[in-house]
Amino acid sequence: MTTRDQFIGTVSRALGRSALPAAPGKPSYRHTVHTDTLKDSGQEELARVFIDTSKAIGADIYETTRDALKNSILQAVLQCRPGAILAANDPLLRDISPALALATSRTVRLWDTGDSCEENVRFAEKAAVGIAIARLALAESATVLFFSHEGCGRSVTLLPESNVYIIPKSVIRPRLTQGMAFVREYKDHLPSSVNFVSGPSATSDIELVRVVGVHGPVHVVHVVVHDL
Repeated sequence: MTTRDQFIGTVSRALGRSALPAAPGKPSYRHTVHTDTLKDSGQEELARVFIDTSKAIGADIYETTRDALKNSILQAVLQCRPGAILAANDPLLRDISPALALATSRTVRLWDTGDSCEENVRFAEKAAVGIAIARLALAESATVLFFSHEGCGRSVTLLPESNVYIIPKSVIRPRLTQGMAFVREYKDHLPSSVNFVSGPSATSDIELVRVVGVHGPVHVVHVVVHDL
């Protein structure tokens, strides 16, 4: 018996049932808009939709190549308020970080895999900018997907005031349908944190008035890299 069966069994017994209920079958959809939207779009069109939607939700956009990525990140960081920079510990960002520190005269720290989580989080709380590389991006909503891992805790993209997201064009997919399918591929070894981020922190809970800067980064930059 799986842990899920044990949990459902406990609930069933509390409801007076003597056996586990049958698992629901896969739903039958009358329409297939969830799979049809943008399904015939190539990477160029998906990138264009992602870029246009990013602008609509308030994210700044840079389009670049791998060779020009360092300069694009530098320009993006210069849009953010002065302060330290926390970057994911990724080979691409390890190569760029020294030049970024030199050009901006800012403290640049990679998520330190040799340090404690608490130390990394303390630095993230004070950092002005977080930089991370997307695992996936969704064109329809300009959503970016991040998996936390040893070299990039979730604090990188949650605590700094500004975030710079590096988005390889090759990882842009149509919409949330494909995003959830991607996550399901990792269902047996999901990380501790899976984050779907759609632009700057905002809410419209009160009278549908959109307020930016409620529960996360208030400034987001999407850097789309066309040859990654």
